[in-house]
Amino acid sequence: MLYLGIDIGKFHHAAALMDQRGKVIATLPSFSQTQNGFQKLLALISSQLPPTEELRIGMEATGPYWIPLAEWLKTHGWSPVILNPIKTASLRNYGVRGSKTDNIDSVLIANTLRIEGEQPQPASPKHSDELRHFTRLRADMVKDRTRIALRVTSLLDRLFPELLSSFSKTLSPSCLALLSEASTPSNVLALGEEKLTTLLHKASGGKLGATRAKEIMDKAAVSVGVTSQALEEVLALLLEQINLIDSQLRTLVHRITELYEQANLYFTSIVGVGTLSAATILGEFGSVSKFAQPKQMVAFAGIDPKLRNSGQHQGQVHISKRGSRYLRRALYLACQVAVRNDDYFHSIYQRHRDKGKSHKEAIIAVMNRFIHVLYAIWRDNRPYYPLTQA
Repeated sequence: MLYLGIDIGKFHHAAALMDQRGKVIATLPSFSQTQNGFQKLLALISSQLPPTEELRIGMEATGPYWIPLAEWLKTHGWSPVILNPIKTASLRNYGVRGSKTDNIDSVLIANTLRIEGEQPQPASPKHSDELRHFTRLRADMVKDRTRIALRVTSLLDRLFPELLSSFSKTLSPSCLALLSEASTPSNVLALGEEKLTTLLHKASGGKLGATRAKEIMDKAAVSVGVTSQALEEVLALLLEQINLIDSQLRTLVHRITELYEQANLYFTSIVGVGTLSAATILGEFGSVSKFAQPKQMVAFAGIDPKLRNSGQHQGQVHISKRGSRYLRRALYLACQVAVRNDDYFHSIYQRHRDKGKSHKEAIIAVMNRFIHVLYAIWRDNRPYYPLTQA
C-alpha cells in the first residue's frame, strides 16, 4: 500500500507519495488546478505505483478547491479520503513545531493516512449535494431579504410613518403590492380609494378591502411623512430587490421540495420537521452510511461538548460548533417545535430545565437526542412513531 497526500491550494496543489514504512518516495512540489496539472499528478502516480500495489489518496477539505481534483481522481478509479483541516492542523502543531509549507503538509497528510488507516467515505447521493447548495442559498437569501426589509422599514418611518400599522405583518404581500404602486402619502391619495380597495383585495386574497383602504387613505391625508425624491428612489430600488428575492425564493422552494421528495425518506414524520428543514438536514449530513453511530452525527453537527479550561474559565463546557451552521440552525428550529408538540422531546427538555439548565442548554440536549432518533429512522428507512417519555 502506498499513500499519496495532497495539500490543497486555490490555484496550486502539492503532493507527496509515502510507502508503508513512512518513507517519502516521491514528491510533486506544485501542480496547478488545471487539466495539465492533474496530468502531472497522474504521471507521478504512474511512474511510482507498481501494477499490483494499492494506492490510498488523501487531501484536506480546504474550501471548495479540493472538489475538482477529487472528482477527477474518481474518474480515474481512486476515491480520495477527505480529511478535516482541524485534524491535520492539530497534527501539524504537534509534530513539526507549527510549521506550514505545502511540502510539509502533503507529507503530513500522507503520514496521517498511513498511521490512522482512514477509508474513503461513501459518496453522498447526488440529490444530497444538490440540496445542500439549494438550501444554503435559500438561507442566505432569506437573511438578505431581512436586511433589505429593515432598510425599507427605516425609509417608511420617514416617508409614510403611519402606513405599517395598517398591516398585521410588516412587508406582507398586501403591503408590498401597495408600496409597488404608491409608496408615499401623496401617491396613495393620487391612487384613489377605489383602486386601492381593488389592489388590497387582490393582493390579500380577499381578506382586505374597502375598510382597510379607507383607513390607509385617512392616514395618508394627515400624514406627517417627509417629502424626498432621493428616498423615494432608494425605496423603489429596495422594493425591486425584495420582489426579485421573493421570486427566486419561490423557485428555490419548488426545486428543494422536488429533490427532497425524490429521496423517499421519513424525516418529516418527526414532529417539528417540515420539508425545508428536512431538506437542509439531508443536504448537510449527506448520507447515513457516513456514520457508524449517532454520536458521530452529533459531532458532525457541532453540538458535541467541548471543555474550556483556561484562566478564569475553569471547567466550562460549550458545544464545539464545528461543522455547518446551516445544519445547527435547522436542528435548533426543528427541536423548538418538537419540544412544544411531542411528549418525548418535551420530557427531555423539562428534565434538563428542572436541573437548572437554561432554555438554550435544554434545547441542545434535545438536539442531541433528536439526532439519535433521526439516525434510527434514516438507517432503518421507517417513519418516526412518538416515543414514551424519556
